[in-house]
Amino acid sequence: MSGAVAQRRWAAILVVALVAGIALFLTDSSLRARALDYAQRDLRARAQTTADAMDRALRARLIQTLTLAALPSLRGFAASDEQSRAQRAALAQNELHAIVAADPNARAASILDAGGVVALTTDNSIHALWSERAFFRAALRGELHASPPARDFGEVSHYYSAPLIDNAGRVRGVLVVRVAAQELWDGLPKNILVVDENGVVMADTSDKPQNFIALAPIDSETHNRLIAERRYGAELGTLRFSNQTALLALIQQDNAGAFTFRDAGGRAQVGAARKLQINPWRVLVSQSEEETYAFARDALGHALALGTFAFFVGIGLMFAWRRS
Repeated sequence: MSGAVAQRRWAAILVVALVAGIALFLTDSSLRARALDYAQRDLRARAQTTADAMDRALRARLIQTLTLAALPSLRGFAASDEQSRAQRAALAQNELHAIVAADPNARAASILDAGGVVALTTDNSIHALWSERAFFRAALRGELHASPPARDFGEVSHYYSAPLIDNAGRVRGVLVVRVAAQELWDGLPKNILVVDENGVVMADTSDKPQNFIALAPIDSETHNRLIAERRYGAELGTLRFSNQTALLALIQQDNAGAFTFRDAGGRAQVGAARKLQINPWRVLVSQSEEETYAFARDALGHALALGTFAFFVGIGLMFAWRRS
């Protein structure tokens, strides 16, 4: 009888252990699913918030540039002929210096003529030819433009441009305001990636930032065009490429929602992307799977400790009941 009793006891213990194991497995799966769902909702919200903040910053700068382009002294200088331009230059020059002096993030303000030549400026780019730059061509068409970051003059800057229009409604020149890229970069939270329409990283707030690197290879024709038009600055001789084609495809989907991917180091990440309204740029917010499931691991640890305690208490009560 004692052997049969012992077998029944061990069978009961095995049944309890099996039930506890199944319960912990189901608990782990449930906790991980909840943690992933929470992380995805949080990442989507953060991506939208960041994209909205960038849109507001870009819109404010573009409105400011348009307002400055309406100043009579700047419009008069751009619309004047060669004979009267010299008389208008001093007043326009003072206005440009005042624009830069009043803005701690402004690096320079320039007036380009209809041919793209810098006719008046506050830096040393006087008489430079900028006809191939996208911010000049857009403003010459009568559009406002905010450029991606560009390496010029020993620093990284954004160019904001607006048309200078005469009284007849014709575009006679372009106002360009060069602003330090830190204005946008400093306002971004951690683990943010901003990518332009060519897949080139314009801002990276991760622990190991890599700006001006394309997430996927760019064909030689597009690459040569981007370099020729100095899209990312005259001091950037070539673009580096990464092999994250799958990530770029996810970022470029308007309805991708939250997704998982592997970064350049092969580490698993959870991310969400949103498109800006002002420019065709996209914001990626991400976090590691380790961070994503941290809550689930902590909760499972507590559940495991509680389950182990309950398991041994149950065994003790069972033996006590048998003895009684």
